[in-house]
Amino acid sequence: MSPFIVKAAPDYLPLSAQDFVRHFSNLLTRRKFKLWIKYKKHTKILGYSCRALFETCMEYFSKKDLVIATTPIHHTSFRNIIERYVKPKNIQVIDLNKTYNGIGGVPDVDRCDIVVITHLFGQDMDLSKLKKFKEKHNCLIIEDRVQGGVYDKKFSDDIVDIAIYSMAMDKRPIALGGGYMYVRNEHKKIIKDLVGLIDKLPREKSSKRFNDLLKKIPTILLYNSRSFLFSFLSVLNLLSRFNKNINILTVAKGYRKGNPGFSRHGYMLKPSRGLLKSMYENFHKYKEVEDIYTKKYDFFIKLFPPKLVKIFFPWYIGNTYLTPYNTILINENLVDDFLEFFRDNDMSSLPNPTYKIFNHSYKNDERYKKFNNGITYIPCTANMNKGEIIYLTNKIKEFYVKIQSKFEDK
Repeated sequence: MSPFIVKAAPDYLPLSAQDFVRHFSNLLTRRKFKLWIKYKKHTKILGYSCRALFETCMEYFSKKDLVIATTPIHHTSFRNIIERYVKPKNIQVIDLNKTYNGIGGVPDVDRCDIVVITHLFGQDMDLSKLKKFKEKHNCLIIEDRVQGGVYDKKFSDDIVDIAIYSMAMDKRPIALGGGYMYVRNEHKKIIKDLVGLIDKLPREKSSKRFNDLLKKIPTILLYNSRSFLFSFLSVLNLLSRFNKNINILTVAKGYRKGNPGFSRHGYMLKPSRGLLKSMYENFHKYKEVEDIYTKKYDFFIKLFPPKLVKIFFPWYIGNTYLTPYNTILINENLVDDFLEFFRDNDMSSLPNPTYKIFNHSYKNDERYKKFNNGITYIPCTANMNKGEIIYLTNKIKEFYVKIQSKFEDK
């Protein structure tokens, strides 16, 4: 057992105990809430989840030979939805730049109906190279901004038509469920039709919402309570003396895969009144969370010399990192070594559990496969003190020194 325990998981929920209880009490509301809110330049459309909203969009724009241009890496559910609605030959993959934080090149196609962008690592991609592409094809641009930049901006770029957000467990703002999308008001028919499609969906039952909230309790304790996590890790270390298969790595992998607080199916619903009330109450509560992420991550990243930032965080360009996921890039051949190193030092880590590439072959697919395989989650800085953050960075540096020659060969 390491003499120093980092009391932080690879994720974090910006949620107090009082806020958690309020989500239960909101189930008692009889108040009706609109599924849309109109502003001067855009309309906010509410849904059961960001996945449900994206699938509603894809269903609405679906046609026999729908052609899309899209970034190569998406959240698992978004990747699956795209593959369900679009033929492989019509999925035109957009090349990312060398540092994976902007568009490197656009597909040479005769026609494009929709562009789908997924922002990565808590910052917005540079979409400037899509401007002429949009003008040429008169296509609609949809962005998954769940892992995007500051929320004071409703869209990452002026060329975006629809921006999708989540209010789930570890997002900002948080309602322990739900999602919303901004649609520019120039698309009046699209707004009306999308609201109509969502309104026709079966409503989430209050009993389902209640049970889903109960299932989130273990995750909230593991992600938020430092004392609970310390006790849990201490027991885990004790059990590992009797069974080496019981350790922080195997437990983290198993829990992430079977997390009872995450619903993988049955998401095409209309949010219940209780969920809608939670969403309405928390729309404005994102700035405090962004400030926490900014303060902690900026302290973390500045502890590394520029050379290591370039190796481990190639996408970092000085912007604040607005996500609980503390993501690091490891050579795909060294991921197991890295995970075991963290395991031996009693620190939580995970091989990429979130992002996926497309299943069909396309230009430069090996590049994105290698990159995606190297994405690794380490403890979230938002729930760490300065001593733990310094310890974490020192261990990453120690790992680099340990296998430095292998890193420089990649």
